[in-house]
Amino acid sequence: MNKPRIMLVEDEKVVAADIQECVKSLGYEVVGAAATGTEALRLAVKTMPDLVLMDIKLRGVLDGIDVAGALYDQLKIPVVYLTAHADAEILERAKLTAPSGYVLKPFDDRTLRTAIELAFVRHRRERQLIEGGQRLAAAIGSIDEAVIVTEESGRVALMNRVAEALTGWTQAEALGKPVGEVFNILSARTGAPQASPVGRVFREGVAVGLGDDVLLLGRHGTREPIQGSATPVRDGETQAVGVCLLFRAASQRAADEPWGAPDHGSANRLQILGRLTAAVAQKFTRLLEAGRGRTHAARLADRLLEFGQRQPAPPSNLDLNGLVSGLDDLLQCALGDDIALQLVLAPGAAGAKADPGRIELILMYLALSARDAAFSGQFSIETSAVSSGDTGDGYAIVTVTPPAVGRAAAPDLPALDEIVRQSPGEIRFSVEDGAVKLYLPSALS
Repeated sequence: MNKPRIMLVEDEKVVAADIQECVKSLGYEVVGAAATGTEALRLAVKTMPDLVLMDIKLRGVLDGIDVAGALYDQLKIPVVYLTAHADAEILERAKLTAPSGYVLKPFDDRTLRTAIELAFVRHRRERQLIEGGQRLAAAIGSIDEAVIVTEESGRVALMNRVAEALTGWTQAEALGKPVGEVFNILSARTGAPQASPVGRVFREGVAVGLGDDVLLLGRHGTREPIQGSATPVRDGETQAVGVCLLFRAASQRAADEPWGAPDHGSANRLQILGRLTAAVAQKFTRLLEAGRGRTHAARLADRLLEFGQRQPAPPSNLDLNGLVSGLDDLLQCALGDDIALQLVLAPGAAGAKADPGRIELILMYLALSARDAAFSGQFSIETSAVSSGDTGDGYAIVTVTPPAVGRAAAPDLPALDEIVRQSPGEIRFSVEDGAVKLYLPSALS
């Protein structure tokens, strides 16, 4: 197994020699040392190290922060700062380069090893997210909402075409930049800068809405009212390794969409699509790790694309069982790892008359609600049919039973009612002990 290759940038010769010996004693290979920023850039291009240990204070025109930014932007090489300076202004400037770590001088061998190993782990996660994101970008490219996915460091990993149009940045220009530089928001009421939701998502590990008082400040000075959400992209069920921003211009909102309504904010299509995109991005990083699961990943991307492109439509005859079974991958993503999906599809219930996009939205909302309830177990979707022998009228029924039925809190009924209300009246529902029954007119009625 090859040793990790590390480059050192330090302008004090004695200190540099000591650090080199320390790095070698920890089992790493030192590919070279540089004393100035210009020399460091040349050496990095020549040796392409796996990681750079960078002193912030350097003699010459370029300091360590300048060099670190260039190394990551141009070569995608992670940097760990070595510094004796804890000055707040310097550290704030250093944060803008999204380093992989800091080590304050003086330090011991254990501190240095810990910083290096954590930097490699963090960088590996970020590369997996970027690689998965590049594949995911093809799937979300035609979604009508803007999508930006960040790495764990807060740098942009991918954007779709709508995000490019709204921000004024192309994906090629934005990749690797701090998300706050690309997604810059202001208060619509005062014009004052607003804190990025990305930091809050990383701190709290929860999805947050942008609210109604938000302007997106474009690269060229445009100001566009937007609405949307920020959702964690997780490694497993706990560690956030990125954030998915999903948003659109407020002017694109349909007249009957209740965005911003406090009781129903979690149920609008944009919130659901944002959470689902984040869940798919999470799944991508696992499926594509070590080249496994590429076929599954491609199918998942196709399902997300179909869901994202679905537009409201008049009720039409549909294959209800086919619709439900075709959502299995997305539903399992929405449910997470602790909840198993069970489909019980009755042959006689295949025909129904409804807007397929509305059915999909309801099922995804219920799956995400089950995940939020934090119960493990089984999420069951069962189809059945009821017919009247006298009139020939009938209904197809979809029964959704979450884990721990009877103990778990029912889904937010006003929010569920809002989704159903937006349909042209063909869908009804009831809730019994936490299980939701959807009633759809039969395709024959």
